[in-house]
Amino acid sequence: MANKKHYIITAVTLGVIAASSGALIGVANLVTRNQIALIEKNKIKAGIVDIFGEFAVISKEESVSDYKYVNYVYEVSGDNDQFLGYAYRTSGSNMYGKISLLVGFAYETKALKKFTVVVNEQTYASTLVDKYINPLNDKEINIDDVSCGATYGAKLVREMLNEATQASTKKWKN
Repeated sequence: MANKKHYIITAVTLGVIAASSGALIGVANLVTRNQIALIEKNKIKAGIVDIFGEFAVISKEESVSDYKYVNYVYEVSGDNDQFLGYAYRTSGSNMYGKISLLVGFAYETKALKKFTVVVNEQTYASTLVDKYINPLNDKEINIDDVSCGATYGAKLVREMLNEATQASTKKWKN
């Protein structure tokens, strides 16, 4: 009988700990959810400016569901509502974490202009940025040169860029 009492007390104690932990996580989510969304929205706006210039703004946002990585397409305008191009929001993950990019395509060339990182939760995030993303943006390396010390992250970025390029090609034809 004493043995059953010990098991019941242990089970109730663990149940209370689990319920308290769940409630704490829920409260933390409620408190931080809006702030995280605001930070992400500001990063997207900053990315648009980084890609298209200081007067660039999002004139239209559209959700996309036809692709694995591309989630949103933004129509970007500048001074006097001049159409500057499209930006594609991509998101993906692998065993090393999540990454999200904003990929810009210029109206004049209908080609990849530049891309910026919105979220980088990769284990080797700084290596990925320093050895693949920055050199790729600076046109120092080819998109297929993924061997960089963060190869799985680079492959994921390459797949997202290729898919955004495919979506862009389809968009320009319409």
